Formats: sequence, C-alpha cells, structure tokens
Amino acid sequence: MHRRLTFFVILVVALLIQLTVSPEISFGTVKPDFLLVATICWALLEGPAQGALFGFCGGLLEDIFSTAVLGVSAFAKTIIGYFSGELRQRVISKSVIWPMVIVFIGSIMQELIRFASWAMVGLEDRPPFSIGIIAGLALYNALVTLAIYPVIGHFAGGEERALMFQ
Repeated sequence: MHRRLTFFVILVVALLIQLTVSPEISFGTVKPDFLLVATICWALLEGPAQGALFGFCGGLLEDIFSTAVLGVSAFAKTIIGYFSGELRQRVISKSVIWPMVIVFIGSIMQELIRFASWAMVGLEDRPPFSIGIIAGLALYNALVTLAIYPVIGHFAGGEERALMFQ
C-alpha cells in the first residue's frame, strides 16, 4: 500500500509541476520535462517494470492535459522508463553523474520517439525538429535531475537505493 501511494503522489506532483512550474522556468522554447525526469528516476530506483508503468501513466496524463496527440507521450515515456530501469541492473556506481547522463540520453531518445511517432501517423501540425532545442532540453532535464533524484530516492526506495548513484 505504501509503495502504491508513493507512486501515485510522485506521479501527481510531477504532473502538477510539469503543468504549472515548467512553463514559468523555460528558457525560450526549452522547458524541463519533469514527468520524464521523474519517470527515469523512478525506473532507476524501482526497475524496468515499475519504470514502464510510471512512464505510461505519466505520459498518458501528460497527453490528456495537453493538446498533443493522445498516446504519443505515453508510448515514449513507457519505452524510456523501461530501458532506464534495465540500466539500473547494469550500472553500479555511486556517482551522481550517471542519473544525469541517463536523463540526458533519455531526453534525446524521447524526442526522437515522439517525432518518429508523429511522422508515422502523418501528423502535419508537429513542431519542427531542432537539434539545438532537443540538446537544450536534454541538458536542462539533466540539471533538474540533481534536485529530483534525491527526493524520489528518499520517498521511493529507502536509503540504500537513494545512495546508489551518489
């Protein structure tokens, strides 16, 4: 019960921050994706199945509360959540750099998945593909990880998991 409540609270808080704070702290067209960062952090702490579930729920909520094509963010965040959780089992490090690197790469992969999905369904009114914006987003998300990872680690997995990447 405690794990489910923690999952739900972190998901809702990340969504609220995504919808309210993220537009206010944007740099030009680059705004942090708190749901993606929370998805990757949750996956790194809880594993691939939980990462995929968190990504699906977060992405679906993001799709519902935005004007995006329904299901694209859910699809992208599910894939990123799963593979981030898989990395948990393969990377053993006490460095804070690893979660940041994984979020950086995950941010780029999410944007590539989203653009590919939009192209496959023939969406003509999609944002332009800009490497500069994607790189800025990935860097911003990686920096946001410094604040989010310890908080999620504290609530999600206890001290031994929270210290895994320090």
